[in-house]
Amino acid sequence: MEFVFECGWCGGDNYFVGKQVGFWVDKWEIPSEWDCRFCDGLNYTHDPPWTEA
Repeated sequence: MEFVFECGWCGGDNYFVGKQVGFWVDKWEIPSEWDCRFCDGLNYTHDPPWTEA
């Protein structure tokens, strides 16, 4: 499943494909830190729920 996260620095939308954790249908793994694809600003993933893309 794909999720969208907004950069805290420039407001750009960044998309990540979550990996399903175990056999749980509603549990996904997303990187805890990521660099914005527009401004290279370091961001941290907030706690779920996440916005589906």
